[in-house]
Amino acid sequence: MFKVKFLPARFGDSIWIEYGDEQESHRVLIDGGTAGTRKDIQRLLDALPPEQRRFELVVITHIDRDHIEGVLGLLEQADLGFEVGEAWFNSWFHLPDKPGAVPFGAVQGERLSGAILDHKIPWNRAFGENAICIPETGDLPVVELPGGLRLTLLSPALEKLIELKPIWEKEVHEAHLEPGFGTVEEEGAEGAVEFGLPILPDVESLANSPFEADASEANGSSLALLAEYEGKRIALTGDAHADILLEALERLSPGERIRLDLYKLSHHGSKFTTDRGLLEKLDCPLYVFSTNGSIFHHPDQETVARVIVAGGNQPKLVFNYRTEHNDIWDNEELKQQHGYVTRYPLGSEQGIEIDLSAVD
Repeated sequence: MFKVKFLPARFGDSIWIEYGDEQESHRVLIDGGTAGTRKDIQRLLDALPPEQRRFELVVITHIDRDHIEGVLGLLEQADLGFEVGEAWFNSWFHLPDKPGAVPFGAVQGERLSGAILDHKIPWNRAFGENAICIPETGDLPVVELPGGLRLTLLSPALEKLIELKPIWEKEVHEAHLEPGFGTVEEEGAEGAVEFGLPILPDVESLANSPFEADASEANGSSLALLAEYEGKRIALTGDAHADILLEALERLSPGERIRLDLYKLSHHGSKFTTDRGLLEKLDCPLYVFSTNGSIFHHPDQETVARVIVAGGNQPKLVFNYRTEHNDIWDNEELKQQHGYVTRYPLGSEQGIEIDLSAVD
């Protein structure tokens, strides 16, 4: 079994991974979405027998509120009601001032850091309790979890963590890590959607539009992982920068396209984090967009068009919401003209689940 659930994380990410045998399954949680996503995670936990309420690993890719709030809400409970084998998160005291200076020191007022420490959860243990980052040269870090899930780190590079440190306080404020952070339960309406007559996008023009790289230090610090289990391989990219991802993939597969079974688009399909060069490195049939489109109106049409044009033969676009920002891609004329397929949640389905064991 190898299943990946892209939870209804509003405009963020929350990814629930299950692997192993049905009788002895293991779980990993990557990010917690915005505050309201906490209830969706808790619902999945409550559905498990008490003895199975355990994550082998909880990953918080970076500090942005659409990735951190739901996890923060879970971990700030006095009694978790579940176990965590290890947490991966680069907090303030992991950020170096310069290469070679990676201290592990006192918590400096960060709530998530406090919650991890309060519950005595092993923290960045696989990386010697230091910053999680890829080395400048040599092999990428690889960690095998109990049950056999193999994780390869694709991002961040050390220089991205160095760039983040001077503006950490600004980023924390923008991410609402302050008194009252994480109290907003819902963001935007999430009912049935109705759309008017669409204006079809010019896919070729959008795909060929100039690429302007993301300059956000917070996104640059994002963890990104390659997860492998029983011959299946998926890339879960957080909000990582395109150049760092491409460099890491090139180190794994020099001069050749890298085979994947699933690629989760960075930063919810932002046009600033996925360029054609990165997509042309992939040999992948399945591309996932995690967002309800609120706040930033992701995914950008440029990114979807780039996937359609450069994402291989008949790429499948998977959305964990149907919204006014992505419904246009379900147009039959567009699909026939450009040779791609789509998948959206059905009916009252919340988020979307992909069974990698059933993917050819």
